[in-house]
Amino acid sequence: MDLDAKRVLVTGAGSGIGRATTIHLAELGARVVGLDRDADTLAETVAAAGYGAEALVCDLLDRAAVPVAVHEAAARLGGLDGVCNIAGVSHGFTLDEDLTLEDWDRVIGINLTGTWLVCQAALGHLKASRGAIVNTSSTAATDGTPYQSAYAASKGGVIALSRTLAVDQAAAGLRVNVIAPGPIDTPIAQQYSLPEGADPALLGLILPFGNLGRAEEVAAVYAFLVSDAASHVNGQIIKVDGGKRA
Repeated sequence: MDLDAKRVLVTGAGSGIGRATTIHLAELGARVVGLDRDADTLAETVAAAGYGAEALVCDLLDRAAVPVAVHEAAARLGGLDGVCNIAGVSHGFTLDEDLTLEDWDRVIGINLTGTWLVCQAALGHLKASRGAIVNTSSTAATDGTPYQSAYAASKGGVIALSRTLAVDQAAAGLRVNVIAPGPIDTPIAQQYSLPEGADPALLGLILPFGNLGRAEEVAAVYAFLVSDAASHVNGQIIKVDGGKRA
């Protein structure tokens, strides 16, 4: 799997799966622009990735700034061969009756609308290179997952969006796939605690084998999907969940 000279934009590069993916792509020879709203953590990622990685600060909630940032990334790299949409947030475990509209709008705005804005801005660049988009969903979208209504809805939207894009753009030679991680040891996972009134027994639906995956294990799948080795993989949802729903 050779990523030498591949030009890739990674969102959410400041931490977790986004950081691991940025570093892994750079190790495989790709030129990467990592995008994140947190300049400090993003700088740490770029330093760890070393030569071939650059930082670009952007908040996906700033709708006007997103297309500007995507075009800036393409300008720096001389085009785009791949986009890994990994930026995402969660509201933690929240009872449905306690979920606020503010949290709903924030989660949908970053996870779904932010993903769409990046895809839309990147389409022209990726058509020119016959490149690939890898979007990020979650097993919360494909399986019944308690106390995560907004998060599950946003990630379900990512699946629907990605499948449609895969069909719409196939004739242009552009591939669009989705990775749906299960519980992974990332900063987002550390936000979770059971709310008052929750049923602890339902946690078995989330982590049936009692262990979290590693960000590096997911990063390897992003690398495969943006590579030419995945040239015939399109419109797919690939779970990385350790057999959570096997």
